[in-house]
Amino acid sequence: MVRERIRIFVPRSLVRAYTLKVKKNPTKYEEIEKAIASSRLPLTVQELLAISQFYAYISLVIGAIVGVVLFLYIPSSFVLYVFQYTPFYGQILRNYWLISKIFPLFGAIFGYVAYKMTRYVILSYPFYVANRRKGEIEMYLPHAINMMYGMAVGGLPIYDMLKAVAESRQLFGELSREFIVIIEMIDIFKMDVYQAMRYVRDTTPSPKLSGFLDNLIFVLQGGGKVSEFLKRKSEEYIEEQEYTFQSFVEFTGMLAEIYLAVFILLPSFLLIVLIVMQLLGQNAIMMYRFVIPAVLPIATYMIIWLFKSSLPLPKMKIEEYEERYTLIKANVVDTVRDSFTINRFKRNVNKIKRFILYPFGESLYTMQFRIISVHLAFLSILTLVILYSLRIGIVQAGIVSVSVFLIPLIVLIEVKERILRKTEEKLPDMFAELAMLNEAGLNLFEALKVLSMTEMGVLTKEISIMKKEIEWGVLVQRAFVRMGIRLKSDIMAKVVPVIVRALETSPTIKDAFTIVAKFADSEVKFKRRLRSSMFLYVVIIYISVGVFMFIAYMVIKNFLAPFANLTVTGAGGISFALDLDLIKEVFFELSLVVGISSGLVAGVIGEGKAILGIKHAYVFALVSYILFFYII
Repeated sequence: MVRERIRIFVPRSLVRAYTLKVKKNPTKYEEIEKAIASSRLPLTVQELLAISQFYAYISLVIGAIVGVVLFLYIPSSFVLYVFQYTPFYGQILRNYWLISKIFPLFGAIFGYVAYKMTRYVILSYPFYVANRRKGEIEMYLPHAINMMYGMAVGGLPIYDMLKAVAESRQLFGELSREFIVIIEMIDIFKMDVYQAMRYVRDTTPSPKLSGFLDNLIFVLQGGGKVSEFLKRKSEEYIEEQEYTFQSFVEFTGMLAEIYLAVFILLPSFLLIVLIVMQLLGQNAIMMYRFVIPAVLPIATYMIIWLFKSSLPLPKMKIEEYEERYTLIKANVVDTVRDSFTINRFKRNVNKIKRFILYPFGESLYTMQFRIISVHLAFLSILTLVILYSLRIGIVQAGIVSVSVFLIPLIVLIEVKERILRKTEEKLPDMFAELAMLNEAGLNLFEALKVLSMTEMGVLTKEISIMKKEIEWGVLVQRAFVRMGIRLKSDIMAKVVPVIVRALETSPTIKDAFTIVAKFADSEVKFKRRLRSSMFLYVVIIYISVGVFMFIAYMVIKNFLAPFANLTVTGAGGISFALDLDLIKEVFFELSLVVGISSGLVAGVIGEGKAILGIKHAYVFALVSYILFFYII
């Protein structure tokens, strides 16, 4: 295990001073010490206090300088303008010479605020990290328990189970760090497993993990059966997930309502207000034209990030697992030449050939859209060049070329997603069948051979590939990992570690496959329930965007069109003509930004992936183009 380090400069004398201070009154810093332990930051209390004090002093100096410079260069007219409606305006006016002399002293206020904020932020950082880690630990805990259960069925000792979770950092994230601490306590500090688990129990930020370790200690000390305990815990967390899923559905609904109110209806309302202000002579529409299209995509990204970070379905990567199960290499006979030459030209030609023919030689559910996008982009550019050479307008040619790129991509994405969805719905049946066949006395290879003759869609093809790979000498564990990599399924990525550990420890894997089938079934049901619950909000997004476009049509066509040729006299006697074309351009740009952003949000809320919102974004953008170029 490699210890993490934080490399940040702090004077050692300041650390020593705080060491003496902490020793004199240790109870005063117990809360900070607990937060540092829960966050697993490689710091001591005195180091954190020294860092906060040192950089707070630096912020004090910088803030004071900024405050002095800022106040020195504020013109007196601005100060008088700010206070002109206050009761003490006259006093300020009479004593302005005195105030201007002591004005730079107010820069100390900036320094003091910077000092306090810097110290607060640094001292609060361990609490923030601990709170963030709590959510991630509790999200991955059920999956780690499932994997431990698969090992416990085979009779593995508790140390090996804890070490397996600790070594699976790519799967369990911050949860693995907690188990790393347990292993370090045992290997480095020579504690027994109970003492190590008690330490993590008392310092982890997650009450769930603390309760789990506490119960596990009682089971181990009481001589209970660990596999039965882990099985009950796994079933218990599956039941708890139902409540978590329900809370997430309610949270997603609230998030969708906030997005509709703030990011679709509010921009249209503000634009109408600014148009009315322009009729009164206040031209604020240009600022709106640049600010809203810049702010709205950022806000949309934040909404998407908030949705994904709150999703109680953690992402797992199993690609690194494949490296652990490589094929056995044969020894080379001495008489055989151990070197060879590579025809680089032929190799490069074959690479180009495979790249060009990639769409025709790859299964749809394993296809990578990054490669397909290059082919579609080339086709789109070729379409644009041909249409432009035929003297078709650049706007129309651009619309057609973008459609040539997006329509096939949308179709491929939707078809692949539908295939993947049907495949995931078959996963619980596949694992249940494997458990039943194993209980009937068949080993895993014989069970796979039987399943390869059943009708399970893509899974039948994948099981046949697994069976052939095992016949060719591929390890069974690696065959399962390769299947998970090909399917690109989140559910498969979560159950593969459980299966692999069960295969490593015991030939009797009935119980492990049974619990995997239940877990996969709960995940499939949640995804189905999430899609059905969020479909209503997708419809509401369509209605809201439609209302926005209808308002744009009514405002431009019926309200502003009669004023197009009139000269308006605004405040101050300034006359100007209403620029209807400018307003149409602003409405069109806003409708494009709102439509594309809303489409991506609809994909995330409705189906859990932003890429699945491309179809909605394309529909909204196309309708906006037709509305503003052919109807209005």
